[in-house]
Amino acid sequence: MNWNDIYTKNKRLDDIFYQKFKDDNKMFEKNCIELLVEIGEFANESRCFKYWSNKPMKKDETLEELADCIMVCLYFFNYLNVDNVKIKTYDFSNDILICLNDIFKLATLLIDNIDEEIVTKIFNYLIYIGNLIGLNEKEISEACVKKIKKQEKRLEEGY
Repeated sequence: MNWNDIYTKNKRLDDIFYQKFKDDNKMFEKNCIELLVEIGEFANESRCFKYWSNKPMKKDETLEELADCIMVCLYFFNYLNVDNVKIKTYDFSNDILICLNDIFKLATLLIDNIDEEIVTKIFNYLIYIGNLIGLNEKEISEACVKKIKKQEKRLEEGY
């Protein structure tokens, strides 16, 4: 999967947002909060922690929330002027609850320590967690492309 193509498309969106909100000196802080919110929404849709519920995960909604998380990660790569988004191999747990707790911990570090390695680990964790719940990388990347198209349309319509 070539994540750099998706990253390039997302950079174009970021550029539009930077121009539109160039006077917003809190954009970075807002995106830190957005990442935490999106991870929470993804966890909620995955239903992986809802021991009290028998409802199945809704794949399309979960993919959309995962794409939201990834798009925010791509914002941070762009913020850091990273040239290439890299898939790396980490020794992540097979326990999804441990993974979700770890990704929340990492995301809270960004506000005080925006670092390429942290963002790379979050990005890779998101894809890994998606795999743990049965979503493959192709589906995840397609959801990201769909999300970019949705954002482009929203911008055209003055959302």
